[in-house]
Amino acid sequence: TNGSSLASTPASSPAGTASPLLNPQHQQQLQQLAYGGSYKAMTLEDFRALPDKIILVRHAESQGNVDARIYSTTPDYEVPLSARGWEQAVACGEDIRLLMQAEHGPSYKLFFMTSPYCRTRQTFVGLRQAFPDRNFAGVQEEVQLREQDFGNFQNPDKIKADLAERNRFGRFYYRFPGGESGSDVYNRVSIFEDHLIRDMKAGRFSQSTSLCLVTHGLTMRVFLMRWFNWTVESFLQVWLKVL
Repeated sequence: TNGSSLASTPASSPAGTASPLLNPQHQQQLQQLAYGGSYKAMTLEDFRALPDKIILVRHAESQGNVDARIYSTTPDYEVPLSARGWEQAVACGEDIRLLMQAEHGPSYKLFFMTSPYCRTRQTFVGLRQAFPDRNFAGVQEEVQLREQDFGNFQNPDKIKADLAERNRFGRFYYRFPGGESGSDVYNRVSIFEDHLIRDMKAGRFSQSTSLCLVTHGLTMRVFLMRWFNWTVESFLQVWLKVL
């Protein structure tokens, strides 16, 4: 979708989602093989160290959403917001402020993590306007939250052909020439989440602090896939519903 989107998920421990291709017994066996007991049971102290909320925000409307030809002359990471996108970012910030205030009163803290792309940085600037300094816990850029890499300068006709080929090959596994596949994005987001959980357990986001991740559409869904241990089939169902 164009423009900003807001999704909030409770910062609970990851939980698996059954694949429609596997019965519950096989799904349980698959998860045991995949994780091998590497996830230890959450203790009370672990829960106390979790942030109150994790809020996911896709960047607002960019100039690339308005006219895809910009990608043939401007690097993806430099594509800015459109005028409408700036308005969306400010409005989304106000929506988050109202959400936080309604659930936590005036004493909450919100820490931002953002992709280093121009459009996500600018979306953060728009969001930030809604929050007084007393509620702003800081901001940190995370390279692993960047957009899926589609290659360097993108010829519109070539990208159109690549997208058609991706649909035939499989959305999650198709690797764009000179770029990334969805599974590549999954690998780097997994590293990000491992570091994030380490910081949580160290108490970095406790004491009524919530997180707001400002990122990109695919990266946001991959984050949820990794957090909730979705199968590829479950991820693709969410992908199709969102698009």
